[in-house]
Amino acid sequence: MKRIFLLSLVLSFMFPAFSQTWTTVSIDSFVSVKVPFIKNVKKDKHFDLVTKTSFGTILIFKTADDVKVTPDIERDKHLNKYYKKYIEIVSKSSPKGKILDTKDALIGKLKVKDFTLETDTGTGVLYRNFRILHANNNTYTFEFLYKDVHKEYAVPERDQFFKSITVNDELEKKDQYTSAEINDGNKSNSYKIWYIGGGVAVLLVLLFFVFKPNK
Repeated sequence: MKRIFLLSLVLSFMFPAFSQTWTTVSIDSFVSVKVPFIKNVKKDKHFDLVTKTSFGTILIFKTADDVKVTPDIERDKHLNKYYKKYIEIVSKSSPKGKILDTKDALIGKLKVKDFTLETDTGTGVLYRNFRILHANNNTYTFEFLYKDVHKEYAVPERDQFFKSITVNDELEKKDQYTSAEINDGNKSNSYKIWYIGGGVAVLLVLLFFVFKPNK
């Protein structure tokens, strides 16, 4: 019994994720998610959040639709095309990366797109797990990053993160389509919305994540 107690004590120091506190963060009045406790969250027209778990990194970005760049999304096929183009842009941003596990999922009544970008950084394999949601005239990007060496413990954290994403029950399928202003003013837009807001922040965080050794 004493040996079991000592082993449990050692594990509690080795893997603090077991006792890590996760708290609910409201991105806006429509979407919320649970993340490890953080003190400061940037909330404005564009929502940015970056925080570390014990074995990974969480990034969340909310970008409002813009008539100058957001494509026309009036039907389900347009939404599917929007998500497909998003994945293509992510893939092109990392020529040596591979897109894996692309699939549709639902949060409440809303369709989201899940996929993974696998990249060999030269010092190991890095996984970037994405969940993309377009709703209420915004694009919500949820990312969970982890190194392959931490996979055994990072995957449960990743699953906990994605399962915690919730949407307001009032949101309907039609709320995933763009507004009349967008639809009337941007028939030629070429899917640039994900470059607005957290693009530079993502790059800096990735560099920090890849090259900073875990303590």
